[in-house]
Amino acid sequence: MRYVESTVKTARRQPAIFIIALLLVVILVAVLLWRAAGNREQATLPAGMPSWMTVYFTDPNPPDQVNNGIDRYVTPTLKGAKKTIDVTSFDLNLPSVVNALVDAKKRGVAVRVVVDETNGTQTLKASDSPSGQQEDALKALKDGGIPVVGGGRSNGLMHNKIMVVDGATLFMGSWNMSYNDTFRNNNNLLKITDKTLIANYQAKFNELFVDKRFGTKAKVGALTPQTTLDGVPVANYFSPVDKVIEKLVARVNGAQHSIKFMAFTYTQKDLANAMIARSKAGVQVEGVIENRGASQGAAPTLYCANIPAKLDGNKYTMHHKVMILDDKTVITGSFNFTQTADDANDDNVLIIDSPAVATLYEQEFAKVYGQAKDQSGVDCKAA
Repeated sequence: MRYVESTVKTARRQPAIFIIALLLVVILVAVLLWRAAGNREQATLPAGMPSWMTVYFTDPNPPDQVNNGIDRYVTPTLKGAKKTIDVTSFDLNLPSVVNALVDAKKRGVAVRVVVDETNGTQTLKASDSPSGQQEDALKALKDGGIPVVGGGRSNGLMHNKIMVVDGATLFMGSWNMSYNDTFRNNNNLLKITDKTLIANYQAKFNELFVDKRFGTKAKVGALTPQTTLDGVPVANYFSPVDKVIEKLVARVNGAQHSIKFMAFTYTQKDLANAMIARSKAGVQVEGVIENRGASQGAAPTLYCANIPAKLDGNKYTMHHKVMILDDKTVITGSFNFTQTADDANDDNVLIIDSPAVATLYEQEFAKVYGQAKDQSGVDCKAA
C-alpha cells in the first residue's frame, strides 16, 4: 500500500510562525478526521459486542482484491509478536502471512506451524503470486528455520485454522491462510483475547505439534468447554474428541424462531433431519450451501422438505461453516456439517450466545443469501 504525502508550498519569505500555525491546523484537522472515521466504524458495530472478540469477513466480490484482503487484520499482530506464534492451517500459501512468520523468526520469535501436507495446498501458482513466480510456502518456512509438522493422513484432515500469538491473541474461524481463502472465497475470522479460550486452543495446538496426535488418535478436547465471558455464554468444542455433531443437533432442536446456515459441505443426516423437524414445527429455516458437490449432500433433502436451501453464487467458493439460531446464537469455526468432520477430522467450533455477534453474522448471511441461486431440477423422489 502506498501512502501519498501532500506538501504545502509557502512563499519563500513567509514568517516561520505562520508555517508552524498552518501545520498545526493541518495536523488538528487530520486528527479530527481520523477520530471521526474511527467513530463511524465503531457506530456500525451492534450494541453489546463482546470486548474480547472482533469479527471479520472476507469481501470477495469482486475477487482478487489483493490490497483489500482479510490478512490486513492479521499481519499487524504477527509483526508485533514478541515471543511466540503458533499456527495451524489446512491450506497455507499466503505470501503476506508466510513472510510475516519468517520475519518473526528472524527477530527471535518462536514460530511453530502445523499443516495438512497430504490434503492441503502449500504452493501458490505463479498466476496468483505477487512475484509472478510459483511460491512454495513449506520451503520458505523451513528455509527460514521454522519447524513444520504435517498432519495429513488418508482417513481424515488436519482442518483447523488457528493462530495463537504471544499467548494473548487467538485467530480462528473458517479462514485458511491461503490466496483463495483470502481473496476469492467467503470466510469469517474471529480475533479473540480471552485467556480461557486461548488456553483451549493452545492445548489443542500442543497436541498436534508436540504430541503429533491427530484425528482418531486425539485425546485433547476443550479444557473449558463452556464458560461465560462478560455475560456472554460461550461453548467451545474440538472434534473428534468432543462429539460436535450431537452438540449442534441439540442446539438446532432448541431453536424456536429461526435457523440460518451457510455451509461449505453439508452431508450429515442427523443435522439435516433436525432442521427439517424444526421447519415442520414452524421454525423458519433457510440457508446457503456451496454449489460444488451440493447435489450429493443435504441440499436436495432440505429442498424437498420445502426448506429454501440455496446454492451459493460465488464463482469460487462459499467457505463458511456457520449457523445462526433465533437471532442470538452463532455457531462457527472450521467444522463442516459432515460425519467425517465429527469422526475423523481435527476441527473446532465456537458457539456464541450474543445477539450483537448474531447481528454481524446475519448481515453476512443476507449478503451471501442474496447472491445465491435457487435449486432446480431436483428429483425429490430420489432425494
